[in-house]
Amino acid sequence: MKILVVDDEKFNLTVANDFIKKSNIEGEVTLCNDPVKVERMMEENNFDIVLLDIVMPKMTGIDVLKQLRSKPEYNNVQVLMLTSLTDNESFKKCFENGADDFINKPIKEIEFFARFKAAVKTRNNAKMLKEMFERIKKQNKELKDLNKTLEDTQFHMIQKEKLAAIGELAAGVAHEINNPLGYLGSNLETLSNFVLKIQAMGKEYRDFIENLDLNKISIEKAIIDKHILNIKEFEKKLKIDFVINEIGEIVKDSRDGVNRVSKIVQSLQNFAKTGFEDEMAVYDLNMIIDEAILILNSDLKNIATIEKRYDIMPQILCNRSQIGQVVLSLITNSLQAIKSQNRLDGEIIIETFQEKNMICCSICDNGPGIEASITNKIFDPFFTTKEVGSATGVGLSISYDTIVKKYNGEFMVESTPGKKTILTFKLPVEN
Repeated sequence: MKILVVDDEKFNLTVANDFIKKSNIEGEVTLCNDPVKVERMMEENNFDIVLLDIVMPKMTGIDVLKQLRSKPEYNNVQVLMLTSLTDNESFKKCFENGADDFINKPIKEIEFFARFKAAVKTRNNAKMLKEMFERIKKQNKELKDLNKTLEDTQFHMIQKEKLAAIGELAAGVAHEINNPLGYLGSNLETLSNFVLKIQAMGKEYRDFIENLDLNKISIEKAIIDKHILNIKEFEKKLKIDFVINEIGEIVKDSRDGVNRVSKIVQSLQNFAKTGFEDEMAVYDLNMIIDEAILILNSDLKNIATIEKRYDIMPQILCNRSQIGQVVLSLITNSLQAIKSQNRLDGEIIIETFQEKNMICCSICDNGPGIEASITNKIFDPFFTTKEVGSATGVGLSISYDTIVKKYNGEFMVESTPGKKTILTFKLPVEN
């Protein structure tokens, strides 16, 4: 504790110094009889308490007090005015300009100890609060850094989960793409053969026109009829009528194949986006569900039939990739549950509907269900009922965090062990 006593009379300085020593307060006392030096001394020393006489030459104690309180760094310094004045106006000026207390002169031992010890206690409390504030400030920074680390970790976990899901889906997606690519290749081969036939037929027509001299009226009709007959036989041999009829269907099938591949690739691209950039836009939830089904189509065909019961609903403001991942995780969860029973007759019902200001989606499967003892754990990070190493256990956790925390939505689970499980999420129409 550093204490500064300012008084133009040395006697008063000595008395104050003796009383401070008798108070048993551990501290370093500095005496000053020139008020002009106070500003410099305050800059050079970190004083905790200042005892300041009011009536002094050159500068009054009130002037020195104003000087101190004009600087924010001295706001918590305890200032006690030493005064022999008894008028209320002087006391009023002292307190209006920031004095904390006063001590009457001549100094009385009991009063001095009471007021001085109160100032020491107040100063210690202020220092303690400052230390606590600095500690809390430091802890707050550490918490912010930790939160940032957790956010980064969560982001990387989400991406890892996506990569794992994409890895599991790769074979099915490749199969879905290979099917249309297969008949696209076959169609192109057929079209290539058709083009050769049409080119050959075209050559026949051109040869006939070149040999037909319209300026020679003497050309016999029999010769013309013979050429026409040859052309018709050639058309029949090349099956030109069939070729012309089939071209339209082949082109249509090819376009359908290209569109299917394009939709699969686009759906996979939408799902694979990082979501880090918070791409918020207005989307149709039914369309997002369809994209997830398209990606999972190969597994669905092998494990379960899917029934869609879509309601006509307003579009929602959301991140397409995030909601797509939720839907994909839930459908995949149902597929894996049915698959764990070694069944090929699973059923999954996806229903969308609206409840007041909420857009809802429920996914029901006839898998093994969830035991009541673990129902409240399925949304916990890293919790999984699958074999160790076969799943990350973060799919439902990420889905829950996305719906409930990011979109202020709701997530519910209903299950009857051995019969069915229904996972339902709800999103507010206006986020």
